[in-house]
Amino acid sequence: EEAWNHFSECLRIRRHVYAYARTVGSREDENPIHLEVSCVLHELGCVGFSQKRYSRSMEVLRAEHDILERLEESATAQSERLHQARLTNLTWLRKCAKELGQDDEVNRLVNERTAMKKRSARPTEGQAAVMQSDSVTLQWKAMECRALARTFALQKQSSGKNDIIEREKLTRGLDELLEEITMAPQESMKRAAAQFRETILSCIDKPMKERRISVLKACDELRDVLRAHGLQVSDSINSKKKKK
Repeated sequence: EEAWNHFSECLRIRRHVYAYARTVGSREDENPIHLEVSCVLHELGCVGFSQKRYSRSMEVLRAEHDILERLEESATAQSERLHQARLTNLTWLRKCAKELGQDDEVNRLVNERTAMKKRSARPTEGQAAVMQSDSVTLQWKAMECRALARTFALQKQSSGKNDIIEREKLTRGLDELLEEITMAPQESMKRAAAQFRETILSCIDKPMKERRISVLKACDELRDVLRAHGLQVSDSINSKKKKK
């Protein structure tokens, strides 16, 4: 409930900040057509799903779907971030529909997701090396999940609101990663992602000191595999020079 209230407040703030992106004549409580607004809606939808509020979750995720669709229609070139956001949104909509027993909707969403992946099969020049693998979506999801795991492991405190939020994000990320692992072809990337997910799940509830080393080691091992598949992976480390 705390996470739901937190993201609801975030949505209120985002609606205010990006009010300029609303369509002409829309109400104040309508969502601006902006990617940052869709991100908060996605988090709300995932929290609702974890609380078994499936109808409410689907309603919020549909609002995210509408924004992403409008953004794609108006974009001069499709960004990887937008593409991945749409794929992830469809995955969670399908999960909600499945829980609600809406079999026809499940099939429709699966077909929409498959068609979207086929449309994006042609690589851009900058993605050519990455697209050598048939599991490109798995690669991007693994990168995203790895970033969440590092943020979770490097927290200064293992309790409080921030820990709850980061744990929720990581748990949802691992669920989404499993979806991609299931659909990916058998290859080293699939095995590495599965091993990474298994390791993180085994230590996610441990005290900070116990989980940090295991999580960071798993992140390093996944980084090496991602680099071997042509992705550029770098971890920013803030360091302060010692005074002499």
